[in-house]
Amino acid sequence: MSRRHRHPMSRHHRHPMSRRHRHLVALAGSLALPYIALKAYWAAGGRAGMADGFEMADEFRRNGAPASLVWLERHGIDFTSVLALTGVALALLLTHRPPARPLPRRLLLAPAWAGTLLIPYGLLTALFGALGGSADNAPLTGWVGPAGAAAFIGIGTALGLSAWPHRRPLSAPAVD
Repeated sequence: MSRRHRHPMSRHHRHPMSRRHRHLVALAGSLALPYIALKAYWAAGGRAGMADGFEMADEFRRNGAPASLVWLERHGIDFTSVLALTGVALALLLTHRPPARPLPRRLLLAPAWAGTLLIPYGLLTALFGALGGSADNAPLTGWVGPAGAAAFIGIGTALGLSAWPHRRPLSAPAVD
């Protein structure tokens, strides 16, 4: 076997993901698009979905976010939308053939597997919202929670689906 075929990503070259699998990753990732658009809109100064006087940057500060993230929010960059977009991009990257010199496998797969933790977070967010976890005087309107829950579930699912074909098979026990 040539050296090229021993590359960690060579399995991906021999067994590319099916078109259906790539479409499922894209569909799951697309659940994050409304959230990304909404958060970018708010960072750019939009007010739809927010109570009068509510400022996302102030909320970040109250919740203990680092000053750099509060600064970004005040200057039109929402870090959560950037992270969501990064997660979707990583999922899509993992579904396509790697470039001639791919990034190290663990550099891509570790955050993808970790990103699957967004699924239970999204489910808990949805459950909390369904059980009336928001008060009548909430700073955000009722449709914002479902958009966030769908984004978390979608990104986590897209990352899991995209990482799954790259897992290493269990090695067979050595035979003497």
